[in-house]
Amino acid sequence: MKTALKLILLIGIVGYLVYAVVRFSQQTEEIVCEGVDIEVSDTLMGFITKDDVYAILAQHKVHAQGRKISEINLTEIEQLIEANPYISEAHTYCTGQGVLRIRVVPQHPVLHVMPQNAESYYLDESGAIMPVGAINADLCVATGKISQKFAKEKLLPLAQHIYADPFWGKLAEQIHVVDENNIEICPRVGQHVIQLGNITDFREKLERVRLFYKEGLSKVGWNKYKAISVAFDGQVVCIKKESKIK
Repeated sequence: MKTALKLILLIGIVGYLVYAVVRFSQQTEEIVCEGVDIEVSDTLMGFITKDDVYAILAQHKVHAQGRKISEINLTEIEQLIEANPYISEAHTYCTGQGVLRIRVVPQHPVLHVMPQNAESYYLDESGAIMPVGAINADLCVATGKISQKFAKEKLLPLAQHIYADPFWGKLAEQIHVVDENNIEICPRVGQHVIQLGNITDFREKLERVRLFYKEGLSKVGWNKYKAISVAFDGQVVCIKKESKIK
């Protein structure tokens, strides 16, 4: 008997929940959009602002205010916003008070690529290409003979490491590609270049340089050498300004 009562009670609860969900959905569809609220996360780079997102909506004639919630295509709005090369993600939803909320996540560039005889561009964390346009981000710059394939497959991991590392993020100003087996880093201080050789084991090579900076260069001075090479395993080779590179 108790089991039958429990079953009846459970069926009643489920039935009420279904009714409540359907009823709420019907009520929501009749709600009129009272306004649009836009939030842009991580605005430090300044690539995308609220005004930019409003401009995207206006360009595509998306007028949500005054329309019923049921008439607003949230998926379409997200797709229109995400088509912008400076935007990574867009998430939309409507509140019970009739506000269309749009949350935008900008692309996050980590490297400014300025290839020889080609237009410059940004690379984001995933390797996506972003146009430079009128935006000037304070990033490490890559110059020289750089194909897009080499930039994405070889330089991007190096740039990600530099960007994320507190030491190298402040110190490394430029990556110069003489060729694919001769990569140089130009620091912001001193008058020397760091010769990595090829990109292989760049983390270990940079760690050698960091230790040399701490234990050696800080004692002899930043301007004593014109080049510091870590192209060979386990070695730090310093070339004085008056010396010739053999």
